[in-house]
Amino acid sequence: MSESAGDFTDILTLLKDNPRGMSVTEIADAAHLNRNTIARYMDNLLVSGQVEMRTFGKAKVFFISKRVPVSAMLNLSSEMVLLIDENLKIIQANEALLSFLSVDAEGVVGSLVYSGPCNLLCSDMLADHIRRALRGDTVRGELRVFHEGRECYLDQKIYPMVLADGRPGVTVVLDDVTDHKNAEAALERSEAMFRRLVETVRDCIWSLDEDSLIRYISPQITEICGYAPEELIGRSFTEFMPPGAGSRFSWELSAELSKETGFTLLEFPFICKDGSRIYCEFSGTPVILDKESGMFLGYNGALRDVTDRRNAEQNVKRWKLFLDGVMHNIPGIIIVTDTKTNKIVYTNRGAEQYLGINRAELRSLSIPKLLSRLGSTHLADAHDKVKAFAKPVNVPEDRIVVNGDVRYVSARVLPMVLSADREYLLTMATDISDEVADRNRQLQTRELAFVLEGVTTTQEIWNSALEMLPKISGFTAVAVYQRSIFDDYILFMSKNGRFAPAIPLDSIVDRIIRKGEPVIFDAYRMELFPEGTLSTMDGAASLVLMPVVHESRTVACIVLGSTAPQSPDTVLRGILMSTSFQISTVASRCLLQEKLQRERDRTQSYLNIAGVMLVVVRRDGVIEMINRYGAKILGYSEAELIGRNWFEDVVPAHAREARLQAFEQLISGMVDVEDHVYSGTVLCSDGTEKSIRWRNSLLREECGTVAGVVSSGEIIPDEGAGQ
Repeated sequence: MSESAGDFTDILTLLKDNPRGMSVTEIADAAHLNRNTIARYMDNLLVSGQVEMRTFGKAKVFFISKRVPVSAMLNLSSEMVLLIDENLKIIQANEALLSFLSVDAEGVVGSLVYSGPCNLLCSDMLADHIRRALRGDTVRGELRVFHEGRECYLDQKIYPMVLADGRPGVTVVLDDVTDHKNAEAALERSEAMFRRLVETVRDCIWSLDEDSLIRYISPQITEICGYAPEELIGRSFTEFMPPGAGSRFSWELSAELSKETGFTLLEFPFICKDGSRIYCEFSGTPVILDKESGMFLGYNGALRDVTDRRNAEQNVKRWKLFLDGVMHNIPGIIIVTDTKTNKIVYTNRGAEQYLGINRAELRSLSIPKLLSRLGSTHLADAHDKVKAFAKPVNVPEDRIVVNGDVRYVSARVLPMVLSADREYLLTMATDISDEVADRNRQLQTRELAFVLEGVTTTQEIWNSALEMLPKISGFTAVAVYQRSIFDDYILFMSKNGRFAPAIPLDSIVDRIIRKGEPVIFDAYRMELFPEGTLSTMDGAASLVLMPVVHESRTVACIVLGSTAPQSPDTVLRGILMSTSFQISTVASRCLLQEKLQRERDRTQSYLNIAGVMLVVVRRDGVIEMINRYGAKILGYSEAELIGRNWFEDVVPAHAREARLQAFEQLISGMVDVEDHVYSGTVLCSDGTEKSIRWRNSLLREECGTVAGVVSSGEIIPDEGAGQ
């Protein structure tokens, strides 16, 4: 027996002849081979399954294998099997594979897998899978082939193995799953068509088993109640109903078993995923296997959300209850009017109290008559628009008169259609008089701020304050106290109310004013002081002190008073405080301007009584100022000369050019004007000329630029006319 040929026939024959088994030494002696060679052969036979080994002590005894031959086993399998060596040569193929390929074993065994009849099964992917299996991996996949004009699907499994001669190989197992694939595809198409049909139906389709548990429910359930279908599968509808409704549902569902033609259950409440409650109508049919057996399999049916329909019906039933129970207690104004007759059919308690008209009288009026009585225009137009277009109309603001008082309301008018012959208009109004008052107060505050920006005297401030502060604050009286030379505060002017002629020194009011900060004495704070200590105004129940500070001392105070208790809110308090500081700032500016004006007037009076001519000529030659004495010398008034050109109207023509040249030298700095005295003539209004002795001084701006010339002149009595 050749060692390299891998022919184990002699060894197998020896084992067959010795059924009690042989050791390696016995086989080596009988075969006349080396013991090591026999040991290697026996390992190969043991791996290939041709022999079996048992151990007796230290001895290993080999027996002929009693297993079924591999070829016989392969032919018993319904799957197609190929045995392939490492060179991709087919070693063996079972009957199932030969039948599929319609060939005999001689045409397959010994051929390469990609060149013989098996090339139908071979592809680049299969070759790669075989190589992976040769490396020790088990590979699974699916093979798609065209055979005898039809498409076939083969389930493929490739296992690594050791061949009988010890070489590596693979076993390829193929299972024809074409019929299974086609059945699955047909089933998927059928299910897809059914699902498309179910999902296009607006109602939700459901199916229950014999225990009333949900087996199927269509995706519409998500739109209806928020649950995904898988969240309901295996559960009962009663789990999503209130306890009483769930029991009633189960009882009525079981009672429908006798109705083979289908049933419609009543509406049942259903609790959605977000906790809200809707109402669903259930309809369906019991499922019976056949009439003979009568086996009950469950129910098939549908449900739909009828919440809107139910609510509409309930709204009609509860209309009267809604009006009497809800609208009657709304604090605003509610009026319901019949569209056809314009008669008022309902008013709530808020409307009666606000309008001061009892319910019986209100219901005897038509809505146009009521609105005319209130002096409303916007609400009347809104009712006409709603009747014409059947759309809601908002009335942001409307002015009405209630028992002589002007009030403001915001309203919304809506159409309400209960049935073809029951159409109404619902008017909901809210009193916004306080909001309008706040808005007007803000407008008055901005207007006062605008006025204060343009005032130039304190008198204008006091006039504006007396006119506008009562409208802003809601206080009825206002007064202005000014500081006197005796260091007390005396009444300067007032509007409404009786104010004290002076504020007593060292009184509470006097000390507050001197502190220089605004203070509000509302109804509560007035009670904290002893009676008479805040008697700035007779009968005052509330006061506001607004000091005017100039140069760190209080120079005046504006006092607001009211005989009715006032409790300004936070917004009004802020407005009064900011207005007080604004008045103080503007008054300080005006007082400073008035002080400067007084100083200018005083200076002007000094200039007017001086016995010399004083004139200021700008660098462009225009007269900016001339005193009364100088204007008198020239025969003009001051107003006639200011703004005219000095050289064209006052300097004689024969001296004009020389004088103008000297003036230009002055303003350019070419001539030193200090201690420079010269004589020059002037032309009077009557055409005569007078000789004047002049002294000049330059008038400079802050940056040092010459702005003009200040000249003083004296008449030279005996000197003739000259330059």
